[in-house]
Amino acid sequence: MIKGCRPWHVLWNKTDNLYIGMWNVMTLLKPGILQELVEEIAKTQIEILALQEVRWPGKGQINKKAYLFYYSGTKEKTGQAGTGFLLMKKTQKHIINFELHNERLCKLRVKGKYNNITLINAYATKEDKTEEIKEVL
Repeated sequence: MIKGCRPWHVLWNKTDNLYIGMWNVMTLLKPGILQELVEEIAKTQIEILALQEVRWPGKGQINKKAYLFYYSGTKEKTGQAGTGFLLMKKTQKHIINFELHNERLCKLRVKGKYNNITLINAYATKEDKTEEIKEVL
């Protein structure tokens, strides 16, 4: 198991399971760290990974051969907050849409055999922050 990653699985259809995880990665600002993350996740059964503290500016998607990465970060500053979803290749065809609300909240809709699945990814301020900062953020 990858340290810090929390996996779950839900029934994708009658024969397949969908494995979902979440991970506060602390930062993806270091060069090559996203590729390292993809390589680690490829060793597991996780197909959708919700990420917090991505710390990338703006919003967007990266579409590679092995994965698709949706992200949303702050408009003004690099190195603050950020959320996203990392989708492995098998899962990409089941995505209905990705919506971002801000750098702390995004939503992914996944098509299931009988019911669609909505995944909400939220990032909250760390416990070491003051109450005033938590209220503002």
